[in-house]
Amino acid sequence: MFKKTKRRLVILNALVFFILQNTFGALIYFYTYYSLYHQVDQNILEKKNHLLHERERMGTELNQEREENHRLVYLLWGKGNKLNQVIPSNSITHVGTDRFSQLLNKEGLQSTTIGTESYRFINISVSTYKNYSPVQKIQVVYNLKRENEMLSHLLMVIGFGSLLSVFIAILAGIYLANKALIPIKMSWEKQQQFVADASHELRTPLSVMKLNLEHLFRHPDHSVEQESETIHQAIQEINYLSKMASDLLTLARSDSNQLQLIQETIQLDEILHQAVKDFKTLAILKNIQLTADIHPIKMIGDKERLKQLFVILLDNALKYTKENGTISIKGSVKNSRTIIEISDTGIGIPKEDLPYIFDRYYRGDKSRTRHLEGAGLGLSIARWIIQSHSGKIRIMSKEGEGTHVLVSLPLKNKN
Repeated sequence: MFKKTKRRLVILNALVFFILQNTFGALIYFYTYYSLYHQVDQNILEKKNHLLHERERMGTELNQEREENHRLVYLLWGKGNKLNQVIPSNSITHVGTDRFSQLLNKEGLQSTTIGTESYRFINISVSTYKNYSPVQKIQVVYNLKRENEMLSHLLMVIGFGSLLSVFIAILAGIYLANKALIPIKMSWEKQQQFVADASHELRTPLSVMKLNLEHLFRHPDHSVEQESETIHQAIQEINYLSKMASDLLTLARSDSNQLQLIQETIQLDEILHQAVKDFKTLAILKNIQLTADIHPIKMIGDKERLKQLFVILLDNALKYTKENGTISIKGSVKNSRTIIEISDTGIGIPKEDLPYIFDRYYRGDKSRTRHLEGAGLGLSIARWIIQSHSGKIRIMSKEGEGTHVLVSLPLKNKN
């Protein structure tokens, strides 16, 4: 699948890159073409204006021009379109003068090609000037040989660059395609892992429920009291599936941005105290000391989601802390942010597992014996809640020494 996608991306990127390169080359060529011809036209028009203003010294000016610029040619025409003089002499062949005689009626700047030579010219009428009565018209002709050579060389360079751009475009296409496929491959691998883990987590409780129901079916004469343990175990698995389905729905909605936070002013310290109160009884049953040092905290956020966040964190702390352990919760305000710290003396998290604890379905228990309830979705939901509130979470832990969770939330949510 990725090979086909990569091939398409390479072709698309190479095509776009090739078009951009050649478009840029074409723009350079036409801009140079326009600039050169514009400069030639300006030069011709300046000579025309100069001749008209200095008509009394026209002969002298033309003789001087012969020495100054050999690219400009003046054709002096008399009555009946008879060529009187070419300045400089022998600069245009007989065939060329015959061709220009046919263009004496053209007005404005014109272009013509004679053989392999290209010219730009303009006709000037001087029949009204008494000092130059033998001359009725003057043609100012500019030889475009150098301009055409420059454009020809530029076109060769652009053509070579166009051929080279094919290889550059392919290499760039491959590079960009590889870059573009990195997040796609990562997303695909995560999706595959997610599906595999979800299948594993669903298969276990379903298998347990099936065995329990088959057991009940094999003993239809047993009373409810006799099979109470089997029924209780089935109910536990149903509760596990229900919680997993709820967590999956939460994550799916968060991925598609369907979950909207209810932004309101809340007392976060009250939410924390309530969460501590809810877990106090469970802590006593496990002989765990649960302490809280929470200062008044007023902020803007989603009350229900923040309550869910601290239930997840406290549940993890209680779940992984053995008897006679301690759990402490601290809450304070610092620099327009609320700082929540949850510390426990539990089993801790191995160093190699820390980078993956927020991944969905990831649990340090590789064997997945499910001796501890949970599908590995809690911290993924916790991270989403914190990020939705523009906050940050940091977890520091050492195996066998406990875990320290640091949550930082802005008092005013920017999202």
